[in-house]
Amino acid sequence: MSRKKRKKKRPPARKTRSAPPRYMLERLAEAEQLTKKKRLPEARDLLEDLNRRYPRRAEVLTDLVNVYYDLHDLLNYQYACEQLLQVTPDNDDAALGLAGAYLSNFHPILALRAFRHFLQRWPDHERAVQVRGTVAKLEGELPDLFAELGVSDDETGWRIAIQHEEMQVYLAQGQFQQVRRLAEAILKHDPQFAPALNNISLSHWADGRLNKALEAAQKVLEFEPANVHALSNVIHFLCAGGRRDEAAAYAERLKVSTEPAWDRWLKKAEGLSFVGDAEGVLDVFRQAERAQDEVAPGQSSAFLAHLAAVAALRLGREDKARSYWKQALKHQPGFKLARENLADLRHPVGERNVPWPFPLTHWLSPKALKDLGQFAESAVPSTDEGKMENAARRFLRKHPAIVGVAPSLLEYGNDRTRELAVMLAELTRAPELLEALKSFALSQCGRDALRHKAAQIVNQAGLLPSGTTRMWMSGEWREILLLGFEIYGEPDEKHSPRVQEWAQEAMDALFVEDWPRAERLLDQALAVEPDAPDLLNNRALSYILQGRAEEAEAILRQIHERNPDYLFARVGLAQRHVERGELEAARELLEPLLHRKRLHFSEFDGMCGGFVQLTLAEGDRDAARSWFGLWESADPDNPKLDVFRLQVHNPFQFSGLRNRLLGRRRRP
Repeated sequence: MSRKKRKKKRPPARKTRSAPPRYMLERLAEAEQLTKKKRLPEARDLLEDLNRRYPRRAEVLTDLVNVYYDLHDLLNYQYACEQLLQVTPDNDDAALGLAGAYLSNFHPILALRAFRHFLQRWPDHERAVQVRGTVAKLEGELPDLFAELGVSDDETGWRIAIQHEEMQVYLAQGQFQQVRRLAEAILKHDPQFAPALNNISLSHWADGRLNKALEAAQKVLEFEPANVHALSNVIHFLCAGGRRDEAAAYAERLKVSTEPAWDRWLKKAEGLSFVGDAEGVLDVFRQAERAQDEVAPGQSSAFLAHLAAVAALRLGREDKARSYWKQALKHQPGFKLARENLADLRHPVGERNVPWPFPLTHWLSPKALKDLGQFAESAVPSTDEGKMENAARRFLRKHPAIVGVAPSLLEYGNDRTRELAVMLAELTRAPELLEALKSFALSQCGRDALRHKAAQIVNQAGLLPSGTTRMWMSGEWREILLLGFEIYGEPDEKHSPRVQEWAQEAMDALFVEDWPRAERLLDQALAVEPDAPDLLNNRALSYILQGRAEEAEAILRQIHERNPDYLFARVGLAQRHVERGELEAARELLEPLLHRKRLHFSEFDGMCGGFVQLTLAEGDRDAARSWFGLWESADPDNPKLDVFRLQVHNPFQFSGLRNRLLGRRRRP
């Protein structure tokens, strides 16, 4: 059968007359407005949410069918048509749309059955003549279709062909038990029916049975050594199991395979993407362009162009990557991977995650993802580090393959995927995960801040030499300072409840520039606890904000003399020295802080700010960037960073302390 695209008329929207719930009505109206404004991905997301909330509602499904069609998302268009036809079995538009979807998605036997049903049900339909022509053409191609599948041209062959295509549909929909049921029925008749074994392997992978998935895929290769789908699946399973070195040999076989297969170019590109063979992926893409009649439409074409874009960018060909991603969006305007990669590419170099070929679902089985979600729900919101560590270790014991796949997650994953790997390494300190984290930290993959965080974790584990480390930052290699201390967040200062309340109210008053009230509250607190260094430091802060620098410095010196280990007084005095150009005196005050083993997050804030100010004043902008990167990696949401970012990346001196000290409402 020719693999050319077939154009079809968009089915008109058909609405039910039953009154929907008010919320549904409002959201449907919102989706309609989004559709009119050509904001189709947003309309799709809204309608998908409605479909989950109100399943089997014809009003929602009808709009969803139309949006999927406009997005060229033919797989989901087919699925939505199936659901709509179940709800409204007399819907001739849905019946015809479903038959056309089967044809466009290369399910010709299912399409023939659906077109025949349409003619039996609506023989006098206005498009019946056109449908009869399509049926006649498909019936003429049946012998070739059966021969391609390797089944007999009879009732048994028809049954196997139907089961084969239904199996493909169920696989795309994630109905894996149905996939196995149909595959096993086919294998009883023909134990070497390769598509059934390939689909069984994918269903085992989905259920977390990696060894069974590999076994089924490799069984195909015993009697069809060049089977494209089996080779690609074996590569996928080996890489997902952390056995990328073994996968490389299968990738070489995949590249040279000339076996015919449905959607073979995409399957080849997928397999080569798992092992990081960028040149191989681009070569496959060029072959596919020369054989356009063999390229599946919609999502398959979009995915193939996306993988080519990833490969191009990994080879440093950014312009080519952009054009391939735009090409992917022409095939399917709502294709998420292309949209996300293109959006990420617009970020500054140091904040990019691009490129990533696959979502997390390609690296972890649905079962592992479900367990991961449960781990995240139980552990991530917790402030109990011990609870989080135990939850992470339980997850790794249940899914040990994560340890092996971690290097791939860090090298080829998106930001969420990389953050997952970093989090698991940080919580468990598993040696294999720390080694993967070290390679990631010293690579050019992902955001600067995340790699810097990874480097800090690895450094604290003693896997990096002390001092500076060569890292990729802001698009170039730089020597970065890494410090091996622990940052903690629990409260450090202890006051009586009443004094604590006054201290907090005083900080609130400072924030709104109510100096008299702030000083009155601090006086009350100091009357009870006269030697509390944090209260005295806040009094100095009050003076600084009012421009009373000499009075503030006197208090800071008093604190430092009584409590030389109190970090904020030390940093405050250092800042005063920097402002007067007394840089050696400032460094003498700050350098002892480098030997501390633990810092409260507010102390870490103060130390980083002090060193950024000092290194800028010394004219060492690289060191200032290193300190800024260290600060940003540990506390990326700190509003003070916006002030320091300008000072680090632009050649002007510090202009005062007001913005620095009021950037965050924290009590030192």
